[in-house]
Amino acid sequence: MKRISQLDGVRGIAIILVLLWHYVRCELVDGPQTHFLMTALSLTWSGVDLFFVLSGFLIAGILIDHRNSANYFKVFYLRRVCRIFPLYFLLLGLFVGLSSTPISKIPWFAWLFQSPLPIWSYATFTQNIFMGLRGNFGANGLGVTWSLAVEEQFYLIVPILIYCFPRRRLFCIFVIAVLSAPVLRCAFPGFHTEVNTPWRSDSLLSGAALAVLVRWHPFISAVRRNRGFLVALVFMLLGGTLVMTVRPQHFGAFLHFWLAGLYTAFILMAFVGTETNALRWLSSPILVWFGQLSYGIYMFHQPIAAVVHGLIRHGPPKMRAPFDVWVTLLALCVTLVLAALSFRFFEGPILRLGHRFRYLAKPKKSYPSDDVAEAE
Repeated sequence: MKRISQLDGVRGIAIILVLLWHYVRCELVDGPQTHFLMTALSLTWSGVDLFFVLSGFLIAGILIDHRNSANYFKVFYLRRVCRIFPLYFLLLGLFVGLSSTPISKIPWFAWLFQSPLPIWSYATFTQNIFMGLRGNFGANGLGVTWSLAVEEQFYLIVPILIYCFPRRRLFCIFVIAVLSAPVLRCAFPGFHTEVNTPWRSDSLLSGAALAVLVRWHPFISAVRRNRGFLVALVFMLLGGTLVMTVRPQHFGAFLHFWLAGLYTAFILMAFVGTETNALRWLSSPILVWFGQLSYGIYMFHQPIAAVVHGLIRHGPPKMRAPFDVWVTLLALCVTLVLAALSFRFFEGPILRLGHRFRYLAKPKKSYPSDDVAEAE
């Protein structure tokens, strides 16, 4: 499929939610004046869930569209390496290098470097497993990388499933995995349920299941005829999410499952909304810009916050006084500028290099269920 700007806008919403979580919710000190705002922002961490659903939808879609290619696995992994590895390992190298210098021992930078996990776990994208065993995110400078580990593990499994199974059976596998995630969280609770791939599969595989559905013509035709029902479903799920901000304990192990449903329906609405003006706001330049820079923003925002607050306030990122708000805004500006420069001069050229690798056609492999779907 051609690139859909509304989905870049969805990605922009996801990274804005992450910024609200780390730059506002996590930095505010709870008190009478901030309690309402902290409650209102208590689910902005779910920007990562939105990233997962969107990633599952886009990546599975690419794989489904090209599974008959002669170089299916080679091109997919080469492109993923060009997208993820350069910036990730650059920042990991900076972290390792600075950890061995006196900078890491300065008290106001300790928040960034203290309690790291084994470096080889970061290098192999297994840090989320160690985080689950330890019960924390490790060094804050690399704490957000748990979600990259989940995605990399997703990349190891899903391409094989899509290559081996016809679409109808593939959809059943994805649905079973989505339904299994909350069961796993009920049966084996703990911190690991937040960071380990099987326990978070409902988000990623909801998106993957949607990627299968939108390529089935009867489904997408029914959605287009019943847009009102889809809008009503999104608002119903959103209403439950508003309840979740006040009473998250009522959802228990189904919290991520509910969010996966909301974000899957929202992405479907954005997908079919390309034919109407109702969701034109998702294509706004500012949201698309945030979406395009989202990877750099995600990787930079925590280290930059630590450095700016450390240099100016001599402490970890916290907003206790009005001046601290300006420090956080400065950190945000530095993050956005750095992400824009990275995308323009570092990530962008490597991405273009990755897209030089093209999927090559081969004789189409016939799947019985696909033949039925086409006949329908």
